[in-house]
Amino acid sequence: MNQRILRVTIKLYLALEPGAKAPLRASEDASGYDLFAHHDAVIEPGETVLISTGVRLAIPEGYEAQVRPRSGLSLRTKLRVANSPGTIDADYRGLVSIICENTQSLLDPVSYLLGHPDEIDHFHERYQSITLNEYMHERTRKDCSTLDLSEKNLYLDPQGHPLGTIYITRGERVAQLVFMKVKIPELIEVDDVSVIGNDRGGGFGSTGKR
Repeated sequence: MNQRILRVTIKLYLALEPGAKAPLRASEDASGYDLFAHHDAVIEPGETVLISTGVRLAIPEGYEAQVRPRSGLSLRTKLRVANSPGTIDADYRGLVSIICENTQSLLDPVSYLLGHPDEIDHFHERYQSITLNEYMHERTRKDCSTLDLSEKNLYLDPQGHPLGTIYITRGERVAQLVFMKVKIPELIEVDDVSVIGNDRGGGFGSTGKR
Protein backbone atom coordinates (compact mmCIF):
# COMPACT_ATOMS: atom_id res chain seq x y z
CA MET A 1 0.00 0.00 0.00
CA ASN A 2 1.49 3.29 -1.09
CA GLN A 3 1.63 6.00 1.48
CA ARG A 4 2.26 9.64 0.73
CA ILE A 5 5.39 11.07 2.32
CA LEU A 6 4.54 13.38 5.17
CA ARG A 7 6.01 16.75 4.30
CA VAL A 8 6.78 19.13 7.14
CA THR A 9 6.52 22.70 5.91
CA ILE A 10 8.62 25.39 7.54
CA LYS A 11 8.92 28.99 6.49
CA LEU A 12 12.36 30.24 5.61
CA TYR A 13 13.06 33.84 4.72
CA LEU A 14 15.86 34.83 2.38
CA ALA A 15 17.37 37.98 0.90
CA LEU A 16 19.21 38.19 -2.41
CA GLU A 17 22.07 40.42 -3.45
CA PRO A 18 21.54 42.15 -6.82
CA GLY A 19 21.81 39.54 -9.58
CA ALA A 20 21.80 36.56 -7.22
CA LYS A 21 19.62 33.51 -7.87
CA ALA A 22 17.46 31.98 -5.17
CA PRO A 23 18.16 28.35 -4.17
CA LEU A 24 16.11 26.03 -6.35
CA ARG A 25 14.90 22.44 -6.06
CA ALA A 26 15.37 20.56 -9.31
CA SER A 27 12.41 18.23 -8.77
CA GLU A 28 9.42 17.69 -6.49
CA ASP A 29 11.19 14.97 -4.51
CA ALA A 30 14.62 16.61 -4.37
CA SER A 31 15.82 16.94 -0.79
CA GLY A 32 18.29 19.71 -1.58
CA TYR A 33 18.16 23.17 -3.11
CA ASP A 34 20.73 23.93 -5.79
CA LEU A 35 23.04 26.85 -4.97
CA PHE A 36 24.23 29.16 -7.75
CA ALA A 37 27.47 31.11 -8.03
CA HIS A 38 26.92 34.85 -7.69
CA HIS A 39 30.14 35.67 -9.55
CA ASP A 40 32.63 34.18 -11.97
CA ALA A 41 35.50 32.30 -10.35
CA VAL A 42 38.79 30.79 -11.48
CA ILE A 43 40.10 27.92 -9.36
CA GLU A 44 43.58 26.75 -10.27
CA PRO A 45 44.87 23.25 -9.36
CA GLY A 46 45.48 22.97 -5.63
CA GLU A 47 43.66 26.22 -4.94
CA THR A 48 40.79 26.76 -2.50
CA VAL A 49 38.44 29.70 -3.04
CA LEU A 50 35.26 31.04 -1.49
CA ILE A 51 32.35 31.38 -3.89
CA SER A 52 29.46 33.54 -2.75
CA THR A 53 25.88 32.66 -3.64
CA GLY A 54 24.63 36.17 -2.93
CA VAL A 55 22.00 34.65 -0.62
CA ARG A 56 21.28 35.42 3.03
CA LEU A 57 19.05 33.11 5.06
CA ALA A 58 17.00 33.37 8.23
CA ILE A 59 16.89 29.70 9.22
CA PRO A 60 14.18 28.81 11.75
CA GLU A 61 15.30 28.00 15.27
CA GLY A 62 15.91 24.28 15.71
CA TYR A 63 17.16 23.78 12.13
CA GLU A 64 20.47 23.96 10.31
CA ALA A 65 21.39 24.14 6.63
CA GLN A 66 24.10 21.89 5.19
CA VAL A 67 26.12 22.85 2.12
CA ARG A 68 26.85 19.68 0.17
CA PRO A 69 28.49 18.92 -3.19
CA ARG A 70 26.51 18.20 -6.33
CA SER A 71 27.16 14.67 -7.55
CA GLY A 72 27.41 15.57 -11.24
CA LEU A 73 30.01 18.26 -10.69
CA SER A 74 32.03 15.98 -8.41
CA LEU A 75 31.96 13.22 -11.04
CA ARG A 76 32.92 15.38 -14.01
CA THR A 77 35.55 17.60 -12.39
CA LYS A 78 38.08 17.76 -9.57
CA LEU A 79 35.99 20.40 -7.79
CA ARG A 80 35.19 19.51 -4.18
CA VAL A 81 33.31 21.26 -1.39
CA ALA A 82 36.21 21.40 1.05
CA ASN A 83 34.31 21.26 4.35
CA SER A 84 31.46 19.05 3.19
CA PRO A 85 28.98 19.21 4.66
CA GLY A 86 29.37 22.83 5.65
CA THR A 87 27.01 23.85 8.44
CA ILE A 88 24.99 27.07 8.46
CA ASP A 89 23.59 27.76 11.91
CA ALA A 90 20.17 29.22 12.53
CA ASP A 91 21.62 32.44 13.94
CA TYR A 92 23.85 33.17 10.92
CA ARG A 93 22.65 36.03 8.71
CA GLY A 94 25.68 36.56 6.49
CA LEU A 95 26.13 35.56 2.88
CA VAL A 96 25.94 31.86 2.13
CA SER A 97 29.26 30.95 0.51
CA ILE A 98 30.83 27.72 -0.68
CA ILE A 99 34.42 26.68 0.07
CA CYS A 100 35.53 25.12 -3.23
CA GLU A 101 38.77 23.21 -3.74
CA ASN A 102 40.33 22.15 -7.03
CA THR A 103 42.01 18.83 -6.22
CA GLN A 104 43.68 18.49 -9.63
CA SER A 105 47.48 18.21 -9.36
CA LEU A 106 49.38 21.22 -10.66
CA LEU A 107 52.21 19.11 -12.10
CA ASP A 108 50.42 15.98 -13.33
CA PRO A 109 49.06 16.38 -16.88
CA VAL A 110 48.64 12.61 -17.21
CA SER A 111 45.72 12.30 -14.79
CA TYR A 112 44.00 15.28 -16.42
CA LEU A 113 44.42 13.94 -19.96
CA LEU A 114 43.20 10.49 -18.95
CA GLY A 115 39.98 12.20 -17.90
CA HIS A 116 39.91 14.44 -21.00
CA PRO A 117 41.31 12.31 -23.86
CA ASP A 118 39.64 14.56 -26.44
CA GLU A 119 42.27 17.21 -25.69
CA ILE A 120 45.27 15.02 -26.50
CA ASP A 121 45.28 15.57 -30.28
CA HIS A 122 45.47 19.36 -30.00
CA PHE A 123 47.27 19.57 -26.67
CA HIS A 124 50.41 21.39 -27.84
CA GLU A 125 48.33 23.81 -29.92
CA ARG A 126 46.18 24.75 -26.95
CA TYR A 127 48.62 24.69 -24.03
CA GLN A 128 51.91 26.52 -23.55
CA SER A 129 54.73 24.76 -21.72
CA ILE A 130 56.72 26.76 -19.15
CA THR A 131 59.11 25.76 -16.41
CA LEU A 132 57.95 25.76 -12.84
CA ASN A 133 60.67 28.33 -12.09
CA GLU A 134 59.10 30.71 -14.61
CA TYR A 135 55.63 30.11 -13.22
CA MET A 136 56.72 30.69 -9.62
CA HIS A 137 58.58 33.88 -10.55
CA GLU A 138 55.55 35.19 -12.43
CA ARG A 139 53.24 34.51 -9.48
CA THR A 140 55.50 35.54 -6.61
CA ARG A 141 57.88 38.03 -8.27
CA LYS A 142 60.69 36.30 -6.39
CA ASP A 143 63.87 34.61 -7.61
CA CYS A 144 63.05 30.90 -7.38
CA SER A 145 66.19 29.61 -9.13
CA THR A 146 67.58 28.28 -5.85
CA LEU A 147 64.62 25.91 -5.57
CA ASP A 148 65.94 23.82 -8.50
CA LEU A 149 62.59 23.67 -10.28
CA SER A 150 63.87 24.37 -13.80
CA GLU A 151 63.45 20.78 -15.00
CA LYS A 152 59.79 20.64 -14.02
CA ASN A 153 57.23 21.89 -16.52
CA LEU A 154 53.61 22.81 -16.34
CA TYR A 155 51.16 23.84 -19.04
CA LEU A 156 49.14 27.03 -19.34
CA ASP A 157 45.79 27.29 -21.12
CA PRO A 158 44.92 30.19 -23.49
CA GLN A 159 43.83 32.27 -20.48
CA GLY A 160 47.25 31.84 -18.84
CA HIS A 161 46.06 29.46 -16.13
CA PRO A 162 47.52 25.99 -15.45
CA LEU A 163 46.13 22.85 -17.03
CA GLY A 164 43.21 21.59 -14.94
CA THR A 165 41.98 25.03 -13.91
CA ILE A 166 38.24 25.06 -13.20
CA TYR A 167 36.18 27.98 -14.46
CA ILE A 168 32.95 28.78 -12.65
CA THR A 169 30.52 31.12 -14.39
CA ARG A 170 28.02 33.36 -12.67
CA GLY A 171 24.69 31.56 -12.32
CA GLU A 172 26.26 28.08 -12.45
CA ARG A 173 25.01 25.43 -10.02
CA VAL A 174 27.91 24.79 -7.66
CA ALA A 175 26.53 23.00 -4.59
CA GLN A 176 23.28 22.12 -2.86
CA LEU A 177 21.62 23.11 0.38
CA VAL A 178 19.84 20.60 2.63
CA PHE A 179 17.88 21.59 5.73
CA MET A 180 18.04 19.39 8.81
CA LYS A 181 16.40 19.44 12.21
CA VAL A 182 18.92 19.84 15.04
CA LYS A 183 18.90 17.96 18.34
CA ILE A 184 20.99 19.50 21.09
CA PRO A 185 22.11 16.98 23.75
CA GLU A 186 22.84 17.81 27.35
CA LEU A 187 26.54 17.14 27.97
CA ILE A 188 27.23 15.30 31.22
CA GLU A 189 30.82 14.74 32.30
CA VAL A 190 31.60 11.34 33.86
CA ASP A 191 34.77 9.53 34.92
CA ASP A 192 34.42 6.55 32.57
CA VAL A 193 32.20 6.41 29.46
CA SER A 194 32.97 2.70 28.84
CA VAL A 195 30.55 1.67 31.60
CA ILE A 196 27.66 3.45 29.90
CA GLY A 197 25.83 1.47 27.22
CA ASN A 198 27.87 -0.93 25.09
CA ASP A 199 31.64 -0.51 24.69
CA ARG A 200 32.63 -1.96 21.31
CA GLY A 201 36.24 -0.83 21.67
CA GLY A 202 38.65 -0.39 18.80
CA GLY A 203 37.70 2.21 16.24
CA PHE A 204 39.22 3.54 13.02
CA GLY A 205 38.45 0.40 11.02
CA SER A 206 38.70 -2.07 13.89
CA THR A 207 35.50 -3.86 12.83
CA GLY A 208 37.16 -5.02 9.60
CA LYS A 209 36.44 -4.51 5.90
CA ARG A 210 33.61 -7.03 5.41
